[in-house]
Amino acid sequence: MKVALYNQMFGMDGTNIFSSLLGHWAVHFQSNPAQVHRRVNLAETIKTIAQANADIVGICEILEGQEQALQKALAKIGYRYCFFGNGHQTQFSNLTMKVALASKFKCQQQEVIDFPLSNEMGGGGGILRGTFPDLKLDAWLVHLALPQKRRLYGQQIKFLQEHIAKEGKLIVMGDFNLPFARIKDWFSHLELASDQIKTCSTTPLFRTFKFEDLDHIFIKGLRRTKAEAFCGKSDHKLIWAEVKKSMY
Repeated sequence: MKVALYNQMFGMDGTNIFSSLLGHWAVHFQSNPAQVHRRVNLAETIKTIAQANADIVGICEILEGQEQALQKALAKIGYRYCFFGNGHQTQFSNLTMKVALASKFKCQQQEVIDFPLSNEMGGGGGILRGTFPDLKLDAWLVHLALPQKRRLYGQQIKFLQEHIAKEGKLIVMGDFNLPFARIKDWFSHLELASDQIKTCSTTPLFRTFKFEDLDHIFIKGLRRTKAEAFCGKSDHKLIWAEVKKSMY
């Protein structure tokens, strides 16, 4: 089974510093939603996900209004199940940030309530839980707040620690906004499947100052056989891991 994670940067272009800055400015400081969506190219997101050819995909940084087009395009490449979870609202355009879990296997979305968020830039991109009855698997997808928001970040970590099962087959993946070395003690019952692959920022110049493993795929009751990454148009790499049922 192949699991992938992609922070799509809202479907915008993170391949050069100017388009990256304009894209983030549009999302967080543009008041007209139509002007925000003008910069989006979901075809590039789908192209990148199709290249990974994973069975289960977690997608971060989705903007309200992209759901229908994204779900339809994912269905065309084999993802029959697709669910969305809410994050914070942008301050000026009032668009809700979202995450999505897409699967080629039968999947059921489970309600997640009271996940702490703050309606400001870096206030948390969302959370989602899906269960896979045929695989007897539980999967969580998260996009955490910026760690500089210490109180909020701590609340989100505590929420995950309290709600994620300690037993059974499990996948926990997402944009944690911190390297594995900084978060490993908080999730010591989980195994890292994504191998500390550096994912962000891939944008030239930004990469010179910060290029770290911020996106992670954790597993329990499974074993990793391979992990790799590649670039799309986002400022994050897509990461994927092949996992199998644990022998223990």
